[in-house]
Amino acid sequence: MKYSVSNWIYGDEPLEMTFKRLSECGFDGVELMGEPDRYCLSDVRQLCDKYGLEVLSIAGMYPWPTDERDLANPDPEVRQRAVAYLRKCVDFALDVGARLIIVVPSAVGKTRPVGEHHDDETWEDAYQKEWAYAVESVREAAGYAGEKGILLAIEPINRYETYLVNTAEQGMRFISGVGSESVKLHLDTFHMNIEESDPTRAVRLAGDLLVNVHISDSNRQAVGRGHFDFGAMMKVLKEIGYGGALTLEPLPPVPDPYIAMRMKRYSSLWDSYARESLQRLRDLERAV
Repeated sequence: MKYSVSNWIYGDEPLEMTFKRLSECGFDGVELMGEPDRYCLSDVRQLCDKYGLEVLSIAGMYPWPTDERDLANPDPEVRQRAVAYLRKCVDFALDVGARLIIVVPSAVGKTRPVGEHHDDETWEDAYQKEWAYAVESVREAAGYAGEKGILLAIEPINRYETYLVNTAEQGMRFISGVGSESVKLHLDTFHMNIEESDPTRAVRLAGDLLVNVHISDSNRQAVGRGHFDFGAMMKVLKEIGYGGALTLEPLPPVPDPYIAMRMKRYSSLWDSYARESLQRLRDLERAV
């Protein structure tokens, strides 16, 4: 099993500092924030060679409010810009050697459909329409990704951060609706801790659709600082023959993750979170 860290959790830290940390800790690779214009491609390639790391995945970024990255938006122009963003991420993934891009079907921080919906009927109607819009958008993006040999991995996120796809079952239903071999599933232990009554059952349900996993504990901190059962998770991943990466995404104890990543007072945690999480996961992997 390969281990990486999603670099968005380090805010605006220079990329070489991130690569140096991960190399010294013994990671296999890195997940890069899906902001293609932020990077110099030659620098990324040189850092991979220098520190012996691979770019294993691209973390698509979909912050709300947005008029550019909401794949479910009722406005067709917004959706087209969101698809264009994914196409740009596909090109970026190709350039840095990553095999997949994480996709959230509705923007993160968007906890209700666009507009005012004050009763069950109007809410459900809006939900179904935005679900259909998102399926259509991802299907269009998947056509381009498939041509390039890149996977799109749908990520269910907890209901307090987005409203459209929250569970593994919903993610699989969404993937079925898209109907593309280039669209798979990504799971996150923090979000599963909130939404899944049995996270190991969700992983078994996902089976070979599962291509990427984000790792943080129940409190979104380092592995072992919460109550998520990572022993059971490692066992079920082995049972299904999971061959993807485990990508760390722990954050300091701040409610807003986008603020947390910019708070320099917590930067001392970055090394300790990386080291202790990797050690605990590898110990558990050896034990199963």
